[in-house]
Amino acid sequence: MNLMPGDVFGTRNPMMLGKIINASQWLWSRDSESTYSHSGIILDEAGQTFESLWTIRKGHMDAYRGKRVIIARIDGVSIPKREGILKQLIVEHMGQWYPFWRLPLHLIPPLAKISLSKRPVCSELVAKYEARLGVRHGQWAGTNPDVLADEWRKWRGFDILFEGEWA
Repeated sequence: MNLMPGDVFGTRNPMMLGKIINASQWLWSRDSESTYSHSGIILDEAGQTFESLWTIRKGHMDAYRGKRVIIARIDGVSIPKREGILKQLIVEHMGQWYPFWRLPLHLIPPLAKISLSKRPVCSELVAKYEARLGVRHGQWAGTNPDVLADEWRKWRGFDILFEGEWA
């Protein structure tokens, strides 16, 4: 697979938190489907990632081997622009603690849109990246991984590069 800086991904977390996230997303989804419970941004061709885990930090796609993954590419945005926005987000968010206190708000999605914190959960970090690129509206707070996956599949300007078990 030919990964590029700025590709975005979603993955399924089989642990209890991931199951709770998927159940809540399924309940509120318009298509009654929820597969992905975590999202992130790919930083380079080698699969290094930027994502909100216990802290907002760099990781690697190797962490998702054997898990269900979706990878999307944003059309029409140059790699220098993607890398520039990624650098801004890294400076802005690197090392921040994951805002666990905001997770209960995501159980009732309209409440999650109201954020008194500048710290994004995983999918909000991706939505913020896409908004700064100009391929998504500016409402990043309250975005969940299921919404992102639906947008990648259905909106113009996104190509699905991969969906299945990451090897």
